[in-house]
Amino acid sequence: MDGSANIAAPAASAAPRGLPAALRALVTFAIWLAIGLGVGLLAAVTLPSVFGYQSLTVVSGSMEPTLHVGSVVTDEVISPLDARPGDIVTFKDPLRPRQLTHRLQRMRVDGDTAYMVTVGDANDAPEHWTVKTDGYIGRVVAHLPKLGYARAALSTRYARLGVLGAVLALGAFVLVDMWRPRRPKE
Repeated sequence: MDGSANIAAPAASAAPRGLPAALRALVTFAIWLAIGLGVGLLAAVTLPSVFGYQSLTVVSGSMEPTLHVGSVVTDEVISPLDARPGDIVTFKDPLRPRQLTHRLQRMRVDGDTAYMVTVGDANDAPEHWTVKTDGYIGRVVAHLPKLGYARAALSTRYARLGVLGAVLALGAFVLVDMWRPRRPKE
């Protein structure tokens, strides 16, 4: 019976060693996945500005079904003279201090002023607005559905503190892993 007890003991002690290794691998995978998603989100939102584009979040359903609420649109900055009817353009709202992204219906140039008529795909009433011909507007070149929700969530104070906490926890995890004495292999 002593021989069978010696055989069972290593198998029982091997299971607890395997569990922490699997748990460590799962935690490492989750951390790298979170870092990858965070870097991807950060790149999708900030990289356009590096290349002269601007990114904005769609906050209303005026362009449904083309642009959904929560989408992030990427605009190239263009001269008003480069806009064509059918383009989706971003411009300063003539009535309120905000930007609108709607489809250009008509445009007329008179002197140094461009007279624009835009309407949201889900709207009935058009907007009439003007812009100087040497000014600029945005033309939508891409949109990423639902990314605006993550962007809005990450812009809160608590999300920033959470990201900071995650970075500090990752740093602590790496330091503990580096400084932990290694067991000699049997």
